[in-house]
Amino acid sequence: MAEEKQLSHREKLLRDTFTPAETALFLHVLITAFVAFWMGDPRSPVLIGFFVIMAFLVPVIIKTHELTHPFFITSLWSRFLLFSLPPALLILQFLVGLAQQPFESITFENKSYLQFTEPQIQWLPASTAAGATWSAVMAYSAVYISALSLLFVPKSRAFFVKLLPYLCLTAVIIGIFGYVQHAIGLADPLYTRGTGASDFFGFFPYDGHWAAFALLWTCACASMALLITRYEDSPPYLETSGPWYLAGATILAASAFMVEAKWPAVFLMLAYSMMMLVFAAHFLLSSTDRNRKLIGTLSGLASATMLVAALYRICFTSVDSALHASLRQSAWEMFSERPVFGWGLESFGHALPFFGSDLLLAENYRYPGNDALQLLSELGIVGILPICAAVAYLFLRYLRGRHNIQLTNQLIFGLSATLLLSLVDSPFTSLQVTFSFLILLFIAVRWADVSRNKVDELDASKTHLIAGDSLRRVPFHVSEENDKLR
Repeated sequence: MAEEKQLSHREKLLRDTFTPAETALFLHVLITAFVAFWMGDPRSPVLIGFFVIMAFLVPVIIKTHELTHPFFITSLWSRFLLFSLPPALLILQFLVGLAQQPFESITFENKSYLQFTEPQIQWLPASTAAGATWSAVMAYSAVYISALSLLFVPKSRAFFVKLLPYLCLTAVIIGIFGYVQHAIGLADPLYTRGTGASDFFGFFPYDGHWAAFALLWTCACASMALLITRYEDSPPYLETSGPWYLAGATILAASAFMVEAKWPAVFLMLAYSMMMLVFAAHFLLSSTDRNRKLIGTLSGLASATMLVAALYRICFTSVDSALHASLRQSAWEMFSERPVFGWGLESFGHALPFFGSDLLLAENYRYPGNDALQLLSELGIVGILPICAAVAYLFLRYLRGRHNIQLTNQLIFGLSATLLLSLVDSPFTSLQVTFSFLILLFIAVRWADVSRNKVDELDASKTHLIAGDSLRRVPFHVSEENDKLR
């Protein structure tokens, strides 16, 4: 990039050489992401055990980072523990809620029924259907901790330049499998029991979850394609890896035409359209590449095509609005009954028969189709506050500083689009989407941090540090001596 020529040999060595902690983190993220992306069922005991083990390895990586980082690090553990509060509080809320379980099984005429009992203490948490909830609590907490290490360990952008291609490639391969799956007419998604409906894609039982997953990685692929255009010593663009990233983004985005869920497909199309518009503007307005007109024109056509397709889906396709309105109303009524801590994670499907319309009794609905309302009804205001505070803090911390870092801005665009999608659909009920969101969120923020600071100042306190004699690792004098040679 522009500052490449100014780097000394020492700086390049620090940038391009992984520390032991970075090597461990690289493998840790790749393995966890591969398992989560391909087999991300949060209710599988085997997978839960795997995710928990990987989460317990994170403190080991953090400690290795502290011991092997070439420069001084301050407040590492306090920052790590602070950002670990959201999953810790989620687990605590679940455990406290075990004392209040609103439903109990009763037998009447040799048949089992669920009896609803109003929790005695309204301002304390409840855990509805705790036997089915603990798996989701542990799985989501574990993948959060696994992704969190990306916020502390990498010391340069080179780490992410090497990591992101593997993650993007994994997402694209899953997309290709989805195309093949549709082509050969498989009746169910692999590795999961499915939902009994035809709206699945790849390993995703609900294609709306796939669209949210594809949205995030479409933006990541397009961001990497744009990053290559900013290398000054790069060969002509068509001779770089940039077209491969664009091909990956296109493969992911084109799957929107096969997605039945309206709003996830629309958001995926609009995200791709916007990224291609940025790409076209770069080549047509500021690039000196010899193929800039061809690349810019094709990118502009791709952007316009997706925009037209998105507008068509918005205007000429519909969803069962009465059904979704009834589900959202039920979630709101659940929240109104217990606004402080809600009914417990994943309680919506169990509590719906007691709050929902009679029209919904014939079907089993696990989600209201709106993540915001679902989290409010299940966790309450206090329960979702740590999660929202952590995400908002990372966004605001970046925006308060120098916020013209392009790759971070482009990743934040995809993250923001997913957050907006959660207001009309349920992307975060998918472990794959949640883990992808967390990975890209922490990468975006850390990329901004390493772009703003020198490697020896990245994690150090802004104040001057004075180390005691016992901590110094170089020879030093403690008394006045005659410097003359004797």
